[in-house]
This record gives sequence, C-alpha cells and structure tokens, in this order.
Amino acid sequence: MFARQAMKRRNRKSAPPRRKAAKPAEPGLPGLEVLEEISASSLAKWRAAGRNLEQLSEILFFGLEARRNHHSAELLDAVRKSAEGARDFTAWSRLVDYQYSTQPLSMAGSVRGDGGRFNIGGGLNAATHTPFPALYVAEDLPTAFRERFGIDPAVSTNGLSADDLVLRRKESFTHLALTCRVESLIDVGNLQALKPIADILSRIQMPPGVGALARKLGLPAPWLVRTASSLQRMLLHQNWRIDPVQYGLPSSPQIFGRLCAAAGVHGILYPSVRNSGKCCLALYPQNWRGSGSFVKLVGPCPPEIQIRHLDGESEISR
Repeated sequence: MFARQAMKRRNRKSAPPRRKAAKPAEPGLPGLEVLEEISASSLAKWRAAGRNLEQLSEILFFGLEARRNHHSAELLDAVRKSAEGARDFTAWSRLVDYQYSTQPLSMAGSVRGDGGRFNIGGGLNAATHTPFPALYVAEDLPTAFRERFGIDPAVSTNGLSADDLVLRRKESFTHLALTCRVESLIDVGNLQALKPIADILSRIQMPPGVGALARKLGLPAPWLVRTASSLQRMLLHQNWRIDPVQYGLPSSPQIFGRLCAAAGVHGILYPSVRNSGKCCLALYPQNWRGSGSFVKLVGPCPPEIQIRHLDGESEISR
C-alpha cells in the first residue's frame, strides 16, 4: 500500500512552492530588498556624493596644509620647546612578522602601505607626501598585540582564541623585549606639552567653501584644533586610517608625526587606544645622531640577528 501511494505522489504534478515572505532585517541592517530599489538616478546621486566627499577631504587637507606651512617655523619651535628631556623605558615589547624576525629593529615595514599612526608610508602619493619611518614599541605584550591586531590576546569567543580570530598562528610573529632611552620626547598624554602647539594651531582658519560643501553632503561642519584637549583627541582618534585608506591623504596624527620628526624630536609617547592605561612609543632613530638615545634588544638573541642595538652612531642616524 505504501509503495502505490508513493508512486501516485510522484506522478502527480507538484504545485509551485509558495514564496516565503522575506524575514525582516536585524535592527540597523537593510533588508535584501533594498538592493532591488537602487535606480540609475540614485546611483548617480551616490557617485556625486562620493565625488563631493573626496573634494571636501582635498579642500580640507590642502587648504590647511598651506596654512600650516605659513606657521611652520612657529610650530617647529613649539614642538622643540614642548619636548621632554631623557626618559628610560625598560622591558617594552615589539611584535614583528616571523619572516622579518632576523631584523626586529628594522623600520622598513613602517613605510609600506599607508604607514603608522605617527609616520607616513610610501603608499600615499609621494609627489605630495614624503614618506618617513618610525619604530613602534609598546609597554607590554598584550598592548603590542592589541595595537597590532585590535584584539585582546587573552580573548576567547565561541571556542576561538585570539590567534584564530585574527587568522594568525602564534608561530607567525615574534615577540621581542626592548629597553629604550629617549632624550627628546613629546608626550601626547600630557596636555601641558600639547598646549603650545595647540595655541598656534588655534590661529589657523577653516578653508573657504568647507562649510557649504559639508552642508551639501548633510554632514556636520568639520572642527579644527583649538585646545590641547582637542589636539589630543584628534591624535588618539580610533579611526585615524580613514583619510589614508579612502583618499590617499595623511591623517592628522601622521601630519603631527611629520612635524615632530622635522623638529628633530627623538620619539612620541602616546596612550594606547586599545589597552587603557598602557602606552606606546613611536621612535625616530633617524634623528638620534650625536645623542644618547638608543633602543636595544633584551636578553640573548639568535646569531642570525645582526642588528640588536640602535643609537646615535648607527647607520640609520648618519
């Protein structure tokens, strides 16, 4: 009986399946139907908005760049006067990719791509932005890991470790301990050190046309540095990579790093934005010639590591 009933079902023409109603999207996420609503006119509007946004970024950068150049001598002098004297940093940390572990004090990686928070990389337009390197170290291993990968190394989510989540193995990078002495240092965590620089920046006016273009895009008017706290907030912004990635322009922290490097400062000390209470260093060994600043690896090293110490006599500072 069951066999005959099954055969009858196979011979019967099946009705087309009912189309299920699309489930509502999660809060804050568009439904799939939104893709079907894009028209040629709306696409043209998006493209025009993209061009206007790029124009806004260019007007802001190049307009402010001209004004910064006008005050360059004052800014350089303010940076030099704000720099602290010698400070020592013991047993700090640096992470390098395993393939570069025989050159842990190399700064070559800092000028690849867009660069780091306080240096400009070669991926930006070299015709208008000169790349310069920096050596980045952190107060401890968890801070170095968070700054590099944006996640706590001790985190575990649904059985996945931090190494799993960042798609890296523990063997794919090398952790090194270092000791540093920096004789000329800008401390971004010290508002008093930033105040003389912010006072000069506060005299810079917004380029014409920026407000109108921002209103056209429905954006709030961009803000400029007027106080030491606003300068600090800009330097420690979480999304500082937006300008380099989207527009090929240096970010505000990178411009500040360029100013400090040009002033001959040996390094920048700044609070970690990913590990509260800890700090990082951006070092400029190219400025150390004839000084007592140095960075050196701590403990025994493999014989393959030829450069274990950078100071004022190293080739990079000549």
